[in-house]
Amino acid sequence: MDALWIMLKNVLIFVALALPGFILIKAKLLKTSESAVLSKLLTFVGMPFLILSSTLGINFDQSFAITAIITAVSCIVLTVAVFLITLPLTAKESDEKKRGMMRFSMTFSNNGFLGIPLAMAVFGATSPVVSIVIIFNIFNNMLIYTLGIYLISGDKNTINLKKAFLNPVLIAFVIGLIVNLVGVKNYVPEISTFSDHLKNLVTPISMIILGIKLADVPFKSLFTSPSGYYVSAIKLIALTVVAVAMGIAVKYLFALSNDIVYAFFIAFAMPTAGLSTTFADQFKGDTKNSVIYTLGSTIFSIITIPILYYLLNLIIAIL
Repeated sequence: MDALWIMLKNVLIFVALALPGFILIKAKLLKTSESAVLSKLLTFVGMPFLILSSTLGINFDQSFAITAIITAVSCIVLTVAVFLITLPLTAKESDEKKRGMMRFSMTFSNNGFLGIPLAMAVFGATSPVVSIVIIFNIFNNMLIYTLGIYLISGDKNTINLKKAFLNPVLIAFVIGLIVNLVGVKNYVPEISTFSDHLKNLVTPISMIILGIKLADVPFKSLFTSPSGYYVSAIKLIALTVVAVAMGIAVKYLFALSNDIVYAFFIAFAMPTAGLSTTFADQFKGDTKNSVIYTLGSTIFSIITIPILYYLLNLIIAIL
């Protein structure tokens, strides 16, 4: 039960961080539109420095290089597989925009703003699990700007290859990789301290933004949408089981540690990526359901993440 309590405690703490945003909106001290400033701060400052700080702490030896390559390939294969799996799972939905949003919400997780910080809280900032989740997140970001945008817009012409390869997360990782390998941090340790300060913006700001969005949505709508329950069940449970199964297969195929299994779990057990609402606005997608699926899966994940993590620990103990 220790595993269940550890994960539940951390998830509840994260959710509690959304309260200030919720309260500020309800008290009319903040407007929903003003969350755009926080989103930019999160995207262009907090998240890049979280990746940079974490990358500076990675020991890039031969063993990790192999794990990183395996993780990158696995991320691409698994994401594309899920992309294809969601096609028959949403075939009965006649509304093209809604079907695309359902598939996006099932495929892409909130790894950057929730997965990496949660992995740090549960496994420790220097854990290999965190490093693997970061690698996963980098390639996930590349796919979200290609397959993800296509799902929401329904138009291949909207795929943005430039953003896929020149996004803040990838740039921060490359800079961190160079700084790490050159050994700059050994001569200027302050770079790690500076990065650590700014990386701490990610968790509170991302959850405050969530609270702001939650305050602006009729709470009842999150629990009265049949497709919302369906998307959350597939995203948080069914596809997480698929990801864990692949993680276990990769572990035994390449003789890796359990860290790869935990990383796959974190990467897929998180709720729907927050970019769903951003992309829906930008590419004329299903804005209404993007909010329902994102916030709904986040609320349901309070239950599913701890329980599935507990069950995963039981399975790993047996294996």
